[in-house]
Amino acid sequence: MLETIKDLREGNHLAFEQLFDDCYEALCRYAYSILRDMDDAEDIVQKTFCKLWDQHESLDIQSSVSSYMYRIVHNNCLNTIHQKTSHLEHNLNYISSMNTDVNSTADYIESTDLQKAIDTALASLPPQCRKVFEMSRIEQLSYAEIALQLNISTNTVENHISKALKILRVELKDFLFLCLLLRLLK
Repeated sequence: MLETIKDLREGNHLAFEQLFDDCYEALCRYAYSILRDMDDAEDIVQKTFCKLWDQHESLDIQSSVSSYMYRIVHNNCLNTIHQKTSHLEHNLNYISSMNTDVNSTADYIESTDLQKAIDTALASLPPQCRKVFEMSRIEQLSYAEIALQLNISTNTVENHISKALKILRVELKDFLFLCLLLRLLK
């Protein structure tokens, strides 16, 4: 064991190859047991051996070389998991923010188009009918309050509201169906 560490420090290629042959497959299986991805496992083990060779002159191994290698592989696996998790969280946050932006934009366009369609439909109402409808739906006045302000009967107010709703249903029929369909697809 100590001889292997000494040989590695001295740059002995045969000692390094022997260590590689002895440990490579077992380290790959160990890394795979953590990562559940053989490509990543092999990549980590290969990088571990490369790093070991790059730093062979300054090796300060207090335990067995095998234990040292397992510890490095273990730490590198945990780092890989952390990096992938962070990357995934970043991507999910980005996608979520993009979704919010797209939904906000789509909602804005829908509401703008709907408002234009409502304005056009309201403009198509007869003037008195439109006035009664706006007082009821926009100003939130009761039928009795509308009747009092316009000096008409509550029955006439009801007739105007009924007529306005029929006209608006016809005028907005296609648009409302499209809005409903878009809402169901989201």
